[in-house]
Amino acid sequence: MNEKTEREAGSSRATAHRAIRDVPSLQALAHPTRLALLEAIGLAGAMTATQASAVVGESPTACAYHLRMLARLGFVEEAGGGQGRERPWRLVPASLTIGDDPDDPAIAKASSALEKILLERFIANIRRFDRERARYAPEVLDVTDTIQSIAFATPEEMAGLREELVALLSRYVARLDPALRPAGGYPFEVIVFTHVLHIPGLTTGASDAQPPPPP
Repeated sequence: MNEKTEREAGSSRATAHRAIRDVPSLQALAHPTRLALLEAIGLAGAMTATQASAVVGESPTACAYHLRMLARLGFVEEAGGGQGRERPWRLVPASLTIGDDPDDPAIAKASSALEKILLERFIANIRRFDRERARYAPEVLDVTDTIQSIAFATPEEMAGLREELVALLSRYVARLDPALRPAGGYPFEVIVFTHVLHIPGLTTGASDAQPPPPP
C-alpha cells in the first residue's frame, strides 16, 4: 500500500492504529462537513450535534446525521450523557493511515478524492491563520512560520525521516484530551508536505527519474 497521509487522533485512552482502506470510510471522510466535525470535536474534546452546529455552520439535524455516520464507521463515539442531539460525541482514539490500493480502482479513486479534499482543507487552514495573524501574540507568531528544506535522499531514507517526525509528533497526541492540555497552549497544526521537486531543464539527480506526463 502506498501510504500518503498520516493523521493522529487520540486521548488519554489507549491509542490504536487504523489503516483506512475501505471505500465507505474514505468517502465518508471526503465530505467537508464530516472533516469539519472531526476537527471541531478534536479541538473541543467532546461536542453535541447542537454545539457542533454553531461551529461548522450546519443545522443540528445535519450534524446529528453526520455524527451517526461517523460513529457507524468507527471515527467517533458517544462520550456519555445527554440524549438525541444533546448527546456529546468524542473522537475514537486512533492514529489513522490513509492510503490507496493500486490493485483496486475503487479504493484508489476514493483515496485520491480524499487526498484532494484534505489538501484543500490544509491550505484553507493555513490561509485562514495568515489572515488572522494580527490576533496572536508575538511568541505564537515566532513559532508559526514556514520551514522549507530540500533533502537529497533515497526513498528508504525519507521513509525513516517520516517515521522520526511521526514519533516526535506522537508526544502530543494524548493532549487531544482537554484534561491533559497545558495552560496557555494553542492547537498548533503541523503539516509536513513531502514531494519531489521538479524544475524543467534541470536534472533531479536520480538515475531512474522519469519525466512528468504531458498536461
